Amino acid sequence: MAEPTETNTALLRSPLGNALVAGAAGGLLTLVDPAKLRPSVRGSLYVGTAATAGLLGWFGTAPGDAARPGKPFRAAVAVGLGTLSAAGTKLGFVIDGKIHQALLRQGVENPRPLMAIGAAVITAAMALAEPPRERDVPPAPEDPDVETPERPRP
Repeated sequence: MAEPTETNTALLRSPLGNALVAGAAGGLLTLVDPAKLRPSVRGSLYVGTAATAGLLGWFGTAPGDAARPGKPFRAAVAVGLGTLSAAGTKLGFVIDGKIHQALLRQGVENPRPLMAIGAAVITAAMALAEPPRERDVPPAPEDPDVETPERPRP
């Protein structure tokens, strides 16, 4: 029986791979014209983004070891993030429409592909410009200021 072949996923896990995937996703999403969506679909997008951001705010402020925020604070964060998210989605649709109309006025017959290319390039560039995150690497054992399970902090 043949052994399974290993796929090389290093490119997909690299910053360049992440940027390319994010750029492709941004470009594909830009191909959809929000002005052509039914009002109920646009409303669902507002509610969906608000609910998602609100839930992230609620669970992101869950009591932990260092902090114990109360429910009113957590609710305020959730409502605030949800409101900002819905407003941001609405503003994004308005800006999208203005760009679309400006390109039509400039004589571009079908502006969505051009907008998609621009969104893909900008999204990929932003992803590449983001500083790399530090990996969860345990500190060197000779560092006296770091607490490890074997050696408590002095």
